[in-house]
This record gives sequence, structure tokens and C-alpha cells, in this order.
Amino acid sequence: MNETNSINEALPTSGHSPMYVMHKFFARKQEDVIREYIQTYSNEGDVVFDPFCGSGVMVAEALRLGRKAVGVDINPVAIFITKNTVKKTSSTERIVDEFKQIELEIKQDIEELYQTTCRKCGKIVSAICFTWKNRDLIDVRYECSHHGRLISPVNDVDLDLLKKIEDGAVSEFFDDRRGCRYWYPTNSLYYSDGTPFLKKERFNAINDMFTQRNLVALAKLLTRINEITDSDLKEAFRFAFSSITHLASTMTPVRPSRPFSSAWVQQSYWYVTNNMESNVWKLFERAVIKRQGLIKAKEDLPKDFEDKQEVKKFDELAKREEYAYMLIQSSINDLEEIPEESIDCVITDPPYGHSIQYGELLYMWGSWLQLMENFDEIARGEIVKNPRQEKDDMEYEQMMRKAFRKIFQLLKPGRYCIVTFHNPSLKYRNILFRSVLLSGFEFEKIVYQPPPRASVKSLLQPIGSQRGDYFFRFRKPKKKKKLSYKPIKMNNVEELIVDITRKIIMDRGKPIHHTDIQNALDPILYEELKKSDLLMTFNPEGVERILQKHIGEVFQLVDLDPIRIGNKTFQPKGWWLIDPHLHEKKKE
Repeated sequence: MNETNSINEALPTSGHSPMYVMHKFFARKQEDVIREYIQTYSNEGDVVFDPFCGSGVMVAEALRLGRKAVGVDINPVAIFITKNTVKKTSSTERIVDEFKQIELEIKQDIEELYQTTCRKCGKIVSAICFTWKNRDLIDVRYECSHHGRLISPVNDVDLDLLKKIEDGAVSEFFDDRRGCRYWYPTNSLYYSDGTPFLKKERFNAINDMFTQRNLVALAKLLTRINEITDSDLKEAFRFAFSSITHLASTMTPVRPSRPFSSAWVQQSYWYVTNNMESNVWKLFERAVIKRQGLIKAKEDLPKDFEDKQEVKKFDELAKREEYAYMLIQSSINDLEEIPEESIDCVITDPPYGHSIQYGELLYMWGSWLQLMENFDEIARGEIVKNPRQEKDDMEYEQMMRKAFRKIFQLLKPGRYCIVTFHNPSLKYRNILFRSVLLSGFEFEKIVYQPPPRASVKSLLQPIGSQRGDYFFRFRKPKKKKKLSYKPIKMNNVEELIVDITRKIIMDRGKPIHHTDIQNALDPILYEELKKSDLLMTFNPEGVERILQKHIGEVFQLVDLDPIRIGNKTFQPKGWWLIDPHLHEKKKE
């Protein structure tokens, strides 16, 4: 760690590498950026700590850089994904051999559920996917060795096969007395007191999210995977299986831009009227042997990850000369395993208030993996705003502050706590800032880190959207000292935000998206507050609401360059000043 080598501006970044793209996760951070922060704010051999480890990017990158890593998360799915992300299977040949054996045993049974015929030559083929609209089977999409990829309306043969499946008349999958021969999850999308999940829409249970065809195909596949006797290999294949479950659900919309594949594109259990029903075997094949599959993910891991050992006790981690890691499924508040002042660096990505309900959204994967037995306990300890869990902004802040007090105790004096955060609401960013600051940390810097590419959503919305992340840099004082802050009034905050926005627009010299204002504003705003030891002790209004009050007086919304997506053209709006020359005079 070089005291003079701080990160004070955004870093160049690219897309995720194979080890991180295999399994979906929400708001996964760019590994090259995390790597640079670890390298800058810790030394080789240090213990780096992520108390909200999520999909394990920090854990993996700390190990890559020769650090010891501790990852904590209250959700067992996060621990499962982290463990399988960093676990180097000793030989990819073992994965290939097991896949071939699974293929030999069950591929034909599953593929027969998707059997159709090429409409041009009559050849029997296996569908890549079917599409549905308003619960009616509409078309079949397949690849013929003679005629390439085709999309055809379903015919009587397709409908007869579907009826046979829905009637439970396929003997390989159904028993006359018991229904499906294989286990699948029926977990309810309700809390134990009968309250529905916040992110539940029309579905009432996990099995409601799947067609009968895909449900039984997944069930048979998982049953076969669970029969693998080698525990490491079994977990690797369970990882591959988990990575396809959402793609096999009905939450995957038909997309004209990608007619043969889809994705879970909403952060909810949403109901799609025009959805895909993808072939489970083809999804599994892709998840294991294709470009973004299990084999590529394991090959992407550095070779020395074979020597990285997981330990169960912190004192064992501290004593090891070789680099190891420790994963703990626990609430950060309940950690007793880690001694005070034993952590060299904290780099973490805590929950974003209300915007991503991790507990609820990981529940689908966890149900298939049978990891949700203690979901009530997970929900109680989850740091989130969720009225279905009876957690409001105040409860979220209290939990956040308690967590950072614990983090403060574990970190060595003089060392850094880097917190990355993604929420378009100033209120939640300020709750985070206030929670960390009042836990005893000193604030040093905020850096806005843009993503590799902007989302369509953020480009089209002039207000209320955010792209990229904020990296907050805090430091634990070398000596104990009492920190005091003076409250600032809301009207002074509003004046400050309007003035900063004027400057941002004039510095750009042209109308700009609200997201560009938002991304540039926080680093300036908190730097200004820091100069006078001021603190927003209240929950401020959103930046967009503040700026909207001054439309027609200070600001105006104007048309930006049109954006063309597919066959549609969209007209985004940008913020500009009513009188730019007046601002120029002010600067003089």
C-alpha cells in the first residue's frame, strides 16, 4: 500500500471475464476496478474483508493479488456463488467426462420434450425454444442442419406433445399416482406470516414460474446431478444448474434483437405476457461447455487458485503463510469469529436501501439448491428497506450503522474502508454516508466510476436513473478521537445542489442527461460539506425533485440527439440553463 498512491478519478474498465459471467448476480462490480482498489489500499499478505460479499468479486480478486480474503454474507446463495466462483476444479477433463456421462444418460429423455420437425424438410429436430403469448403456445424456434435457424408457427404435433406433457402422460417423467417422478421446489413467495414478497407479482410459488415441460426437465437434470459422488464435482455442476434456472423460467421475454435467447431482465418475479420457453438441455449444455460456461469459468481462474484453501476459523487464516480465504454465512452484526483490529482493508458493496431486494431475488436459486430452510432468519437480518419485512428507512439506517460500527471495530487503525454504492436516490446515498461517518470513520473522497457501457434505460430517462457506481473512501483514524459534525439545513443543501448543477452544465458546455449531473454531483457536494464539517442529519429530497423546482427559473429541459434502438427512435431530454450568459457573468 502506497500512502501517496490514492485513486482520485475513474478507472478504465471492460466487460466481465468468464469466471464472473457464468452465473447471473445483481449489480456485480467490475473486477478490474475492484482489483485496482485492492492493490492500492492493501499490501500482499494482508487480510482483505468484504462484509457483504455477494457474488465474491472482492474475494476472488484479493486472492488473485496474493491477499488473504474474508467474505461474509447473510444469504447462503451468495456464499454458494462465491465459493464456486473461486473454487478451482483440479481438472476440466473431469467436468467434460461427467458431462458426457450425464449426456449419455438423460439428454435424449429431456430433448424428446422439445421435439419438433423442420417445416422445410420434415427432419426431426429439437427446439431451441418455444414462445408463448397470453398462455398460448405461439411458435417454435429451432436449427436444422440443412436449413439453418428457423422460426415457425406451432403445429398440431407441437400442441399434441405439449398436451401429453401437461397431462402427465410421459412415463419417463410422470408416475400415474405421484405426478412428477423427480423433486422440484414448491417454495411459496410469501413470508411465514402470510405477507407476500415485495418482488412477487402474479406467481405464488417457485414452481409457478416454469412451464410443466421445463419444470420436469429441470427436476430430472438436478436429480442426476445430485447423484454425483465427488463432492467438488457435484457442487460445480450444481453451480452450472443454478445458472440456468432463471433462463428456463417464464420470466424471460421474447426479444426481437435476440430471437433465440432471452434473459431475466427485471429485478422482480415479473409476469411476461410474451415469453420464451427455452430447451433445458441446450441451456445446460451452454452452461457447461460453451463460451460462457463452467469449463471456461474454471479455465479463467489463475492456475495458483488450485492452492487456495478455504479455512473455517479466522486464527487458522491468520497463521497461514500461503494465501487462503474464509467464507462466513452470517449477519455482519453477529460476527464473533473475527478479532477486533485484525483486518487490513475493507472493500465492500452494501445493500442499496430499497432498490435491490437481494434476499427475495436470490430465493429462486436458493429454492432449487435447497438452501432456504432458514429464510425467515435471513429476512430478519437482511439490511434493506422492505415494508413486507416491516423495515422502513429508519430501520435500514439503524441496521446499516450497527454494521459499520462492527466493521470499524474489526479494521486496524489507519487502514481504509472502501464502500461502493449504486442507488439513484440521494436519500439512500446519504444514509450510507452518514452511517459510515457516524461509526467513527473519516471521509476522504468520492469517485464516480462509470460502467463499461450505459444502459438503454439510463439514456432514455432525463431524471431518476443512474448508471455506474460511487466509490466512497473512508479511513479509520490512527488514534482514537471524537469526531463532531454540524448539521446543515435543507434549504442550504438545495442552494448548494442548484449551484453545483449550474457549474456542471457550464463545464460541459451543452445540455446533459440527468444521470450525468447525478454522477458528477456527489463528489463535489460531499467535498463541500467536508470543508466545513457539515453533515446532512436528515433524509434529503432527491436531486431530480430539487432541480425540477427550478425548471423555468434556472433550468430547462431540451431535446438531445435521438437514440435509435432496433426499429424505434427515442427522444431523450437533457438539462440546460435558462440563461447560460448569466452564469458566465457570475463566474467572472
